[in-house]
Amino acid sequence: MTKTPVLLIGFNRPDTMKEVFKTVRKAQPLKLYYAVDCARIGKIGEEEKVDAVKAIIQDVDWPCEVKTLFQSENRGCGYGPAEAISWAFENEDRLIVLEDDCVPTQSFFLFCDEMLDRYKDDKRVNIISGRSHHQGSKFFDNQDYIFTHYAHTWGWATWKRVWNQFDMKMSDYPSFAKNGGTYNVFFDKKEAQFWEKQFTHVYNNIEQEVSHSWDMQWVYARLKEGGLGIVPAHNLISNIGAGNGTHTSTAFVDISASEMPGDIRHPEYIIINRDYEQFHFDALYKRGGLLLRIYNRIKRIY
Repeated sequence: MTKTPVLLIGFNRPDTMKEVFKTVRKAQPLKLYYAVDCARIGKIGEEEKVDAVKAIIQDVDWPCEVKTLFQSENRGCGYGPAEAISWAFENEDRLIVLEDDCVPTQSFFLFCDEMLDRYKDDKRVNIISGRSHHQGSKFFDNQDYIFTHYAHTWGWATWKRVWNQFDMKMSDYPSFAKNGGTYNVFFDKKEAQFWEKQFTHVYNNIEQEVSHSWDMQWVYARLKEGGLGIVPAHNLISNIGAGNGTHTSTAFVDISASEMPGDIRHPEYIIINRDYEQFHFDALYKRGGLLLRIYNRIKRIY
């Protein structure tokens, strides 16, 4: 059994949610939060799909405290997940968060449990990610996870102390930018420029952005506090949403998942791995910038 409460966030994809739910059933969390957005007006057949997603929670067959949030109006892929996370954190000090296309390995739950306990009082650490885009690389030769700014949210965990810093409107961004902003966070000027451009765009178009985005604001909330993310040596999350819903099929998405082989080997120091940061930026954002823009555009359409 995983000790950490789990939040499942869904909408109109019962097939993928069933796959995610199967793995959660194996982990048997003692608490399960289940949030489902409302169907959109005028979308033929969507209400039936949403009802099918809601019905999946009836399959809980282990000792578990279940809480549900079924929205009465469509909140979109911005406010929908953000409000679901805030809702679950009303009662918890830590959470594992899974969306309806992020299928975790069983190691993911154990990894999150251990990391959440180990770093619960260490304010340098603010998120645990299950995604590892460079498993098998040299960065994990002698350790089973590293610290980085690049911790992705396809299967992740955090504490309430961190989520409390989240603001959909990024209200303090002008002050952050005025005082150096991303140039005080990243080691490489091109990285700083890239993220400054991303954050500035979101802030300048905030009324449009909040309808379909919450993850960029979440990245900002963590970076502005100088926090570190944990990325495992093994990719613990398989994304099965490629080509369906808000995701597109790219190498950025299609990474095989595997279980961690044994006891976790902890890094000797809690510091950023600069080589990993540069390698990841070059691979996923600098060289993969076109793919990322395509992904974001498709996300907006849906």
